[in-house]
Amino acid sequence: MKYNVLVAALILLFPRGGQAQLQDLDVVDRLIAVVGDSAIVQTQVQEEIQRMQLGGAPVPNPGTADYDALFERILNRFIDRLLVLQAAASDSLLQVSDETINERVTEQITQLTTQFGGQIQLQEALSAEALTLTEYRDILSNEQRVRQIEQLFYQSRLREAQPVEVSEEDLLERFQEARGQLEQRPKLMTIRQVVVQPVSTEAAVDTARALAEDLLTRVRAGEDFAELAIQYSGDPGSAALGGDLGWFRRGRMVREFEETAFNLLDGQISDVVESDFGFHIIKVERMRPGERNARHILIIPKKTEEDLALARETAMSVRQQAESGIPMIELYEEFSDQAAPDSITLAFEQLDELPPAYGMLRTANQSDLVGPLEYQLPNGETRFAVVSVTEVREAGAYTFEDLKAQLAAQLQQERQIERIMRELRARTHIDIRM
Repeated sequence: MKYNVLVAALILLFPRGGQAQLQDLDVVDRLIAVVGDSAIVQTQVQEEIQRMQLGGAPVPNPGTADYDALFERILNRFIDRLLVLQAAASDSLLQVSDETINERVTEQITQLTTQFGGQIQLQEALSAEALTLTEYRDILSNEQRVRQIEQLFYQSRLREAQPVEVSEEDLLERFQEARGQLEQRPKLMTIRQVVVQPVSTEAAVDTARALAEDLLTRVRAGEDFAELAIQYSGDPGSAALGGDLGWFRRGRMVREFEETAFNLLDGQISDVVESDFGFHIIKVERMRPGERNARHILIIPKKTEEDLALARETAMSVRQQAESGIPMIELYEEFSDQAAPDSITLAFEQLDELPPAYGMLRTANQSDLVGPLEYQLPNGETRFAVVSVTEVREAGAYTFEDLKAQLAAQLQQERQIERIMRELRARTHIDIRM
């Protein structure tokens, strides 16, 4: 039945064997590698090859040199995965959120339920593979956990990795390998911009600070934090949720917010914290190594019509200075909201993803100066953008120059990962028994 084939393929994607501890190894299976204190058995590699075959990938016949080479490549992937998991296990910062795993597994189960035509049909298909839905959920959860740990491990090590030399010849070779699989490049536009942010008056800032201090007093007196966030917070993404930000790691929040949140313990509430967004009150609900689960109340200083008019005048001045020949990058440094990128290259189709005011760029030509464009952020804040169209490129085949930076970053990362894996292999006992 087609259900059995599909479920078998999915199960092979998430093999139940995982990694075997040496003392738990089933003597019926053949031990083919030892990595530290863990083992890899033959059926794990064979299941992965079968999964590839069910997915339509060409697989050589067993007993041939090509099959042996494929078997060895997959075995080395398993070894690399075990090396990463063992290294990550000793790093207390590489912890994975159970909530995130559960969310992603629920999404997978929901998609499969729809694909199979209902939960009963999915359970019947799983039963044909001697699995319950609970067991299958555990399989998916384990695989999600492994994937996230691998991702966090590589992200952590790559941040500290030394640069690796990539030559022009290396890049050209990679481009030649990839060009046959490339689709046509869409019509592209490159822009430089200066985004002027209205600034609140000192009186408005003082009023916002006073409100935040008053709310902090009420919270510490015992009023419900979530209810006050719903009533007062200006953060559109969390206010309706009682200020709930969920779990987050370092690098996700603005510096002032992050430094405070990671110095709080479970249940603690911060003093008023000022950032470019306004004034925050932060409550850490739960903590664990490298992560915090928190709520916040954000009070944003109000902008008056006079503030907006002054920002609009500033944007007009920016345009006039750009027309007089002052480089956009200099104007960006002096006048722009630094949270907005100074330069963007995007396909014309992606203009729909920008605020509606940017739609004027559809009819702009190279070297045109457009704006000020007035638009609103999701939280209702107004911005004024002056945009210089630096290049318009018609659709066509990708060139080496189009992809050079992307290829360099990709090849650099690949070689850094190779170096990381060589170091892990050098300090771990690996015994391949084939």
